[in-house]
Amino acid sequence: MTTPNWERSHAEYCDETGIYRGHITAKDYVSILADQVHPIVQTLFPNGDGVFQDDKTPVHTAHIVHDWFFGHEDELRHLPWPPQSPDLNIIEPLWSTLERKVRKVYPPPSLLSELTTVLQEEWHKIPLENIQKLHLSIPKRLQAVLNANGFPTPY
Repeated sequence: MTTPNWERSHAEYCDETGIYRGHITAKDYVSILADQVHPIVQTLFPNGDGVFQDDKTPVHTAHIVHDWFFGHEDELRHLPWPPQSPDLNIIEPLWSTLERKVRKVYPPPSLLSELTTVLQEEWHKIPLENIQKLHLSIPKRLQAVLNANGFPTPY
């Protein structure tokens, strides 16, 4: 894995948000991968050198999800992520930022539709530079885990 792979993200793909109500099943996750992730990966990594990272939640480890990645292994590498590993996905600090912003909204949303609107509005207020910095920090985050022999890191 090299830094140039992480640097190839493009701004137009960072501002899309999807609000999913209820529990996401493995079948839902495969649909998200096929309908949303795959087209972006094909555009950003036409040579098949993209890397996809998720955690080990049951939805991500389901057989149909594994089968989907196996069927697309020439287009996208699925980063192996051992159980009990630190969660270094850049979405985690973004969720924290989004949560802080939503908690500051006054009056707080009282309906699900209001919350959905606030979430989307606040997501779009997160500067693209913040997302890009997180993207570029991935190799550093991975190296920190290696240096700490898998123990906790500042990330």
